[in-house]
Amino acid sequence: MAAGRRGPGYLPGITGTGALRDGPSPEAIRKPFFIAAVVVFAIAVLAEIGMSLLVGGTAVEPVSPGEASKLGVPLDVFLNTQKADADPPGAGIGFLAFLDGLLLFTVVMLGLSLMMELRLYGRIQGIVTLIVTLLWVVAAFFAAMLAMAKLFLMFGLFVATPFGTLAYLALWGSFPTGQAAAILGLLLLLKAVFAVLLILSQPKFLKVTGLVVLLVVSVLLQLVLGLIHGFLPGPLVSIGDQFWALVTVIVALVWALIMLILSIPAIINALRVSGSAGD
Repeated sequence: MAAGRRGPGYLPGITGTGALRDGPSPEAIRKPFFIAAVVVFAIAVLAEIGMSLLVGGTAVEPVSPGEASKLGVPLDVFLNTQKADADPPGAGIGFLAFLDGLLLFTVVMLGLSLMMELRLYGRIQGIVTLIVTLLWVVAAFFAAMLAMAKLFLMFGLFVATPFGTLAYLALWGSFPTGQAAAILGLLLLLKAVFAVLLILSQPKFLKVTGLVVLLVVSVLLQLVLGLIHGFLPGPLVSIGDQFWALVTVIVALVWALIMLILSIPAIINALRVSGSAGD
C-alpha cells in the first residue's frame, strides 16, 4: 500500500499491517484524553531522567576525592562516578528513559496519524521515524558501551580484595533503595494513568500490537529493577542496578533498530507517490 494511502495509525516498527487502518475517522480520537496521556507519559520520562530533583539524595554516600585517592581510585574515575543531586539513584531508573522515550515517540506519531491528513502524514512519518530512530540507535549504542565499561569497573573493583573492594564500597557500597522504590512506584502510577487515558482517547490503540508490547516490556523491566533493588544484598545492589541498566538500553537499542529498518519501506513508498504525483 503506497504512502499517503496508509490507514490511520500506520507506523514503521510498530506494526507491519497498519495499526488502526480500519479504525475510525480522525475526528474519533478524543484529543483532551490523548493530550493528557502524552503529558503524563512525558512527565514519567522526565522523572526517569531527573526525579531526584524532587526527592533529593545521591546515588552513593559522599566520598571525598582525598579518601578515594587513598583507596587507589584514580581521580578521573572518581569524578565520573559521582552523581548530581538531580539524578535518579543508580543508572537503572535513568536508562528506562531510552525505552520509554521510544514509547512516547510512538504514541505521538500514532496520535498524529489520527489527526493529520493521511497523505501528508504518509509522506512525513517515514523520514521522521528514520531520523529519530537513527539518533536513538547512536545514543543507545554509546550509552550501552559506557554502561558496560562501568559495570566491568564495578565488578573488577569488587572482586579485587582487599583494596579494590574497599574502593568499590566507598564509591558504590551504599545504594538508596528507599528513594529508588519511591521513584519506581511513582513511575508505575504514571504509566497506569497513561494507559487509562490513552484507552479513553481511542480504545483501538489496544489493537496496536507493537505499542502494547512496548508498554508491557517497559513495565516488566521496571518491575525487575525494583526486585533487584529490594532483594540483592546491600553492597551488590549497585552492580545489579548497573547490569539491569545495560539490559534496558540493549532492549531499547534493538527496538530502535527494528523501527529504523522498517521506516525505510515507508520512505520508498513516499518517494514513489511523490514521483507519481509529479508525472
